[in-house]
Amino acid sequence: MLLVTAEQMRQADRQTIEEVGLPGIVLMENAAQGAARAIAEAVGEVAGLEVAAFCGRGNNGGDGLAICRILANRGALATAYLMCRGEDLRGDAAVNLRVARACGVRVVEVPDEEALAARQAEMSGHDLYLDALLGTGLNSPVRGRYAQVIELLNQLPQPVVAVDIPSGLSADTGRPLGVAVRADLTVTFGLVKLGLALEPGEHVGELHLVDISIPPAVVEGLGVEARLLVAEEVAGMLNPRPTGGHKGTFGHLMVVGGSVGKSGAPCLAAMGGLRAGAGLVTVALPEGLNPVAEVKLTAAMSQPLPQTSEGCLSTAALPVVLELARVRSALVLGPGLSTQEEAVELVRELVAQAETPLVIDADGLNALAGVLGDVRFASPRVVLTPHPGEAARLLECSVPEILADRPAAARELAERSGAVVILKGARSLIARPGGELRVCPRGNVLLASGGSGDVLSGVVGGLLSQGCGAWEAACAGAFLHGLAADLAAEDYGLRGLAAEELADWLPAAFAALEAPLEDEDEDHEPH
Repeated sequence: MLLVTAEQMRQADRQTIEEVGLPGIVLMENAAQGAARAIAEAVGEVAGLEVAAFCGRGNNGGDGLAICRILANRGALATAYLMCRGEDLRGDAAVNLRVARACGVRVVEVPDEEALAARQAEMSGHDLYLDALLGTGLNSPVRGRYAQVIELLNQLPQPVVAVDIPSGLSADTGRPLGVAVRADLTVTFGLVKLGLALEPGEHVGELHLVDISIPPAVVEGLGVEARLLVAEEVAGMLNPRPTGGHKGTFGHLMVVGGSVGKSGAPCLAAMGGLRAGAGLVTVALPEGLNPVAEVKLTAAMSQPLPQTSEGCLSTAALPVVLELARVRSALVLGPGLSTQEEAVELVRELVAQAETPLVIDADGLNALAGVLGDVRFASPRVVLTPHPGEAARLLECSVPEILADRPAAARELAERSGAVVILKGARSLIARPGGELRVCPRGNVLLASGGSGDVLSGVVGGLLSQGCGAWEAACAGAFLHGLAADLAAEDYGLRGLAAEELADWLPAAFAALEAPLEDEDEDHEPH
């Protein structure tokens, strides 16, 4: 599914109106009719329902007025609270104001804070609310009356339907600009905005897409590089499992990491690799921790490596790891590694020399902080799996800067490194050099626990070991990791799942993905 920026959506509207010749008022009517249908499907009979639309002065307000008029024609008692004077509206919005009044919509002008204060009690007494305050063009924090009205909407117990986008939400980043409406249903028009897919649901609620007749040729010309990952695409990224296969058929993954106090991390990555279908897995870790790995892991092998006096990997491990990597199918580097000086040096030498398909995670990423732009990976297939803190260290900026525009951060990491990047978080992002981006809709707060990222790195490594490309392994790994958490949530709820238990859900996630998913479109895509 395509995900567009606010500018791409404006371009699509402009071309449809100016080049194709479909008037803007027709697009607005198509949007309103589709939204009214979606509302009727969500709430049932609208006749007699007291509907209030909070309308701004732009086209978003015009959409709200048109929806009000359609619902009024179906018997709703519709009121439009206009956050300006009627004469301030222009173009298609002004047309819909005149038509709404003619069709019995009660229009109440709320042009200033005094009027808002006088009307606030009245504004709180309706059955259903339409948020048509601010559209996709918003690029600065919401203030004043608009912020007050958004706060009012967020305090009401009645359902709220966002028109095109929840007011205050960035169409490009999914971040609230100061304050944003928390909608129960968002009805978006034409194409899904990237920010709607990035926001995990607190503001967007259920998402419904309305076709407003933008021609396919216009969409194709937009150069859209972002998409929502869907099961069908991900299933096509997985290599087949031949019935005559054996453990050698499915590759040999090696996980390099571990240090005192962090022996569990490489073991979790190993379990992720095994659950992803790797034929063989070896954990290579400091020799003092080898007995721990032998106890923790019964289905994986272990390889003791030279260590420092502090119990982390020594640079003396370099030739051993390089020789082992030469005959391995993929390498996961970093879980639990530590940031001791010799471990950092080991990482930098390994990535420059090892030609094995490579996943870099955790302290493997921290070792590249400050030198990312200078690193030349020997492997042609590399995946980086940072969380926002690691991404900030790699890009030498702050975590809030990463979170302010996660798509930009993921793309910049991919460009600087030349690798595929999974920027972890709620709605993880996968980016590769050139700007292509995928948003992963799977996953939940069960993943917000120590070790879940190690499992992910192992899953990606396991897919690489079976011959997947870096892009395919990253997209499929992120999706399956999140799907495992979604399946676990059905039994566990949303707390208390340990990372090793998450790994146990991976076979079920693979089975669900590789079987027909009849409900996939209904559950995880806009209608």
